[in-house]
Formats: sequence, C-alpha cells, structure tokens
Amino acid sequence: MSMRRTAAVIGTAIFFVFVPCVVAGVVPWWISNWKFRLSFPGAELTRFVGSALILVGVSGLVDSFGRFALQGLGTPAPIVPTQHLVVTGLYRYVRNPLYVAVAPSFSARRSCLAIGGCSPTARPSASSATCLSWATRSRR
Repeated sequence: MSMRRTAAVIGTAIFFVFVPCVVAGVVPWWISNWKFRLSFPGAELTRFVGSALILVGVSGLVDSFGRFALQGLGTPAPIVPTQHLVVTGLYRYVRNPLYVAVAPSFSARRSCLAIGGCSPTARPSASSATCLSWATRSRR
C-alpha cells in the first residue's frame, strides 16, 4: 500500500471514529442514559427493525468511507479532501451518500433507544426526510 493510501486510510478511520460514531452512536446512547428501552410497549419487533436499519446505515457509511480512502485517496473531512473524484458505489446514484446512510440510523434511534417525547415517528421521519430530500435534490 502506498504512503498516500495509508495516510488516507488512517485519516478516514480517525474521522469515522470521531464524527459518525460519536454523533450517531455515543450521543443518542448518552441522551437515553445508556439504556435500551422499548419505544412501543409490547412491540419487540420495533427493536429488531431498528437494529436492521442501523446495520443498513452503518454498511453505507463504511462503504462510503472506504471509497473515500481507497479510491479517492483522502478523507471525508474537508481539511484533507480526496485527490480523485469518487464516482462508484453509492456515489454513482447520489451526490452525498453519507446523508442517505445516516437517514436509517435517525429512524432507528426512536425504535431502539426510545429517545424523545414526541410521537413515535414524528422526529425520526422528519430528520430522515430532510437528509433524503437534500441528498436526492443535490445530484450531480
């Protein structure tokens, strides 16, 4: 592996740990006092669906971050941009697949962590819709 690719992989891994893992992982668990509670009493299926949505989102994030490092030779952080334009994988369909990958995680927070006091679908649906509409409107 070349030195540039090694530096891109290390920088992307550091960015991955500090941004999406903290914002989408640590912060929601901290808000919920580190407890998993059912958001819909008597509906254990919601936790399974939420976990599946989180896995879908994480797989999209890992794929996109990997493409930044291995194909673009850079990081998602604006301070160390890619050397090459990435146009494969999810980047082939949307301009910023990181937003699309984060949307399922927003939806899953309510079903897995029982965060918030609003209706079960209002807040996650609004944030997911915002991410998806922005990502699809800003196509290349």
